[in-house]
Amino acid sequence: METKQAIEDRHSVRVFTNKDVEVNKLKGLVKLAQKAPSWVDSQPWKIYLVRGKSLAKLKELHLKNSKTDRSAAPEWPTMHRVNWDEFPRDNMAKLNLHRTNYLTKDELDSGWAEAQQNLYYAPAVFYLTIPQNSSNWSIYDAQTLMLAATDMGLGSMVAYEFVKYPDEIRQILPIPEKEAIAVGIAVGYEAEDHINNFRSERLSLDNVLQIFD
Repeated sequence: METKQAIEDRHSVRVFTNKDVEVNKLKGLVKLAQKAPSWVDSQPWKIYLVRGKSLAKLKELHLKNSKTDRSAAPEWPTMHRVNWDEFPRDNMAKLNLHRTNYLTKDELDSGWAEAQQNLYYAPAVFYLTIPQNSSNWSIYDAQTLMLAATDMGLGSMVAYEFVKYPDEIRQILPIPEKEAIAVGIAVGYEAEDHINNFRSERLSLDNVLQIFD
């Protein structure tokens, strides 16, 4: 697949099939993603792949935490939407309106939330960690994984949902305390589901680009 095509085709998959993804394919995905630029060549990321019985246990824990409305405690600080700058805050508001208009009543009432609570029914999840004592500049290293997945015919989903309860992850995966659980990315085969057809809109080029000759 051409790079341009992979960029255009990549989208958030919120409902995966239960079809297993071959381990060698997942390994190849990570190997390809390692070609991403790295801030001062620090290459600080560690990747933990969870699937099979381990992922089933993690999903069980996550569903329980979600159903009890347990407070999230991610290891990277978050910011409430009302505290964001007006420009991105307006974009998020438009996204919510667009999503509300697109989804069916059943999807609004339960389908969307159930997908989140079940970690999007993904057959494989990559957890990316970074040493606690690392530069924030390193975050851009992690963006290539999803494009690599698209190139291999796989769907992907990066979401806060995966990292909001880090203690449940540490119950399943042997992640040292010195590593912060930063990003969770689901990978698998996209299900035929109305929710998966949702696409967030992008701003016009005039709203993001200024050119000075």
